[in-house]
Amino acid sequence: MEDNKYKYRDREIEMCGFIEKDSPSWATFHIAFFLSSYVVPLILISVLYVWMLSRLWRSSVGGRSAESKKGKKRVTRLVVIVVAAFASLWFPIQVILVLKSVDVFVPDTQFKISLQIVSHVLAYTSSCINPLLYAFLSENFRKAFRKVGIRCCK
Repeated sequence: MEDNKYKYRDREIEMCGFIEKDSPSWATFHIAFFLSSYVVPLILISVLYVWMLSRLWRSSVGGRSAESKKGKKRVTRLVVIVVAAFASLWFPIQVILVLKSVDVFVPDTQFKISLQIVSHVLAYTSSCINPLLYAFLSENFRKAFRKVGIRCCK
């Protein structure tokens, strides 16, 4: 990284950035970003949800009734979908950023630019999709909303 000074409208502007896009630090930055913003969170939520589900399935709350098993299966399905949604919605942009950093993906066509934009939109969608998943997949969630007077699906 190097400080650079530029003239803009009779003012001197200072900018800090990578000297060259091809420098090893550029790829290192993006690989570290990929690990810290995608791989580590994905591993963390997966491990924590697996731990939570294992405790749920080992617990004797609700006994071994068919209704209890059905509820545990619904919770398990919801958790798997939430984790899969995070993984699948963030994966495309993370891959594009890593591939760009090593010059494998160059957004030089309308298709590639569109692909990158769609990938960004998918990643941002991940931030708002969990409440929708809970609303559509959890009867208890819908019941709680009805109790407070908010109508959602079904």
